[in-house]
Amino acid sequence: MLQEGISTRQSELKNVADILARAAQKNMRIAAWVRVMLISLGAFAATQSAWEQAFTGYKENAFIIFTLLGVVIAVLAGLEAAFKFEAKGTELNLLAASCQSTVRRTDATWYKQVGIAPNPNDRVTGAMQLIELQDTKLSEIQEKAAAIGVNITLEVRNIYTGVDDPYGEDPSPNATKTRVQYAA
Repeated sequence: MLQEGISTRQSELKNVADILARAAQKNMRIAAWVRVMLISLGAFAATQSAWEQAFTGYKENAFIIFTLLGVVIAVLAGLEAAFKFEAKGTELNLLAASCQSTVRRTDATWYKQVGIAPNPNDRVTGAMQLIELQDTKLSEIQEKAAAIGVNITLEVRNIYTGVDDPYGEDPSPNATKTRVQYAA
């Protein structure tokens, strides 16, 4: 029974690490694209003076083009400043690494405190300590992820129940009716 609890939490830690790593990749990818666009558009905007001198008959068109270009640059810079894609990606990577580290630490500790413990009471105590470690780490990671803006609760629940939204209505006709109904 205790071993099943440890194994379940190990599986959850691995699933959470995967979820966080995917979210980190997404944020880092967006940050990279925003950076590339800012650099490219900024370099193009820097040619405004040369453009106006080379194409004197198109000054009005150049004014409109470069004004719109400035707006796009400002929007991209504002989105990056508001959503901090790169910083979020870095923090999510650290949380995913923390999950994986906890999996390894739990495995190593299990062998030392549970697997080779001669006394059955020592095994139970060691197993309980591991469960406490896993629960503490899962709670800590979930809270930090939520503070960053990534809600892993529903994704983890979906892995175990197969239901995308356990509290709402699933619009798909093939949805399983395994949800618990809560009284209002």
